[in-house]
Amino acid sequence: MKRELKNHFIILLIVPIIGFVAMLLIHMIPVDKMQEHVLWSLDMIVREFEQEALIDGYPATLTGSFTDCLMLEHAVYENEEHSTLEQTLHMYRGESYYAPDCSDVWHPGESLVDYLHGVEQPREVEYSRYWHGYLVVLKPLLFLTSFNSIRLINACFQLFMVGWCLILFTKKNEDGLTYAFLGALPFLFFVSAFSSLSQSICLYLMLLAVLVLLTFDNTLYHKKLYGIYFLIVGMFTSYFDFFTYPLITLGFPLCIYLFLHCENCRKNCFRLFCLSGEWTVGYAWMWMSKWLLTDLLTGSHTIKDALQTILVRTDSAEGYGKGTGFIKVLLLNMQPYMNWAYFLLFIMLIIIALIKVVRMKKCVLQLKKAIPFFLLAMYPLAWWFLVQNHSEQHWMFTCKIISISVFALFAGVQISVKERHISKS
Repeated sequence: MKRELKNHFIILLIVPIIGFVAMLLIHMIPVDKMQEHVLWSLDMIVREFEQEALIDGYPATLTGSFTDCLMLEHAVYENEEHSTLEQTLHMYRGESYYAPDCSDVWHPGESLVDYLHGVEQPREVEYSRYWHGYLVVLKPLLFLTSFNSIRLINACFQLFMVGWCLILFTKKNEDGLTYAFLGALPFLFFVSAFSSLSQSICLYLMLLAVLVLLTFDNTLYHKKLYGIYFLIVGMFTSYFDFFTYPLITLGFPLCIYLFLHCENCRKNCFRLFCLSGEWTVGYAWMWMSKWLLTDLLTGSHTIKDALQTILVRTDSAEGYGKGTGFIKVLLLNMQPYMNWAYFLLFIMLIIIALIKVVRMKKCVLQLKKAIPFFLLAMYPLAWWFLVQNHSEQHWMFTCKIISISVFALFAGVQISVKERHISKS
């Protein structure tokens, strides 16, 4: 226990320091080339101001133009009045517009265009609540190529990583996981993930976490390192993500872990909640460490701003109580899947499961083994209830966490139906 606590303390201390140093170093790269490469893609960016959805009529296929423009301007913004330390911690950028009522409303697309064209901007805003760790990857990419090319890179890498996951599932002789994983991917709107920087972060983190788990499962399990693994996954999610749909970086690896190491119901339920706790501690601490560093090193009020934002985001849906607001949020987040594409996909998944059962010589039900998976399938509902305000306003992408339920339910059904081997004697 002492060794475990010591390891956790070291990781919780070192990872934020490494993340901070990485951000400082990345801000030392000259931005001239990056600005030039974003200019090459400006026509495409401007066209998407009015119509973000990749497929008309399906908002969940959004390209994320609003947040992507924030990310791009953070990558290319430069103001000699601020030191590298201040820019790293406060994440300044130019803003060209005020709302009619003088409220602090952002127009990142138009502001990015004005900044790149040298138009004088009336104010400067900061976004210090987040680590903005995506810049560790985005800045070098923009130094080398345009935003258009990055979308092509996205498409190639995402497809490659999914294929690699499937290969590793096959090597472990886990056809059940392979089918469940493939069935869950469309619920992430995988078809449009390549088109958005902000909407692909959690997908990359989830796929990377799955690849690490499948590659080093034996080491992680036998050396009892899964707690640290989920702690680090939570920290990485907080470092890179914009609070889009982070729950998938917990749900998918946790479902795979439960499937590969399924024992009795009580033990697996205990592991389910313990490993969820590890991820939550890593996620929350990494976020808080950014606020602490910013306030300590620059004397700002980031902690106060972050706490106020948390209170807003965890409030009930606008104009509703917690209970009725949850119903509204649930309907909003389920709305993107109410169409023939997902109805047919769901029917196909049921048929695959039935075929597998029919092909068995004799099967035995072990429903208790499925209980942890059914509990995991409830995680998206708990998230929508707890983070209700955010899930109402951003249902176009918070809906994607329902993929966890699909993955967990399908995996749970398959693990509860086992083939009984009949003795030839």
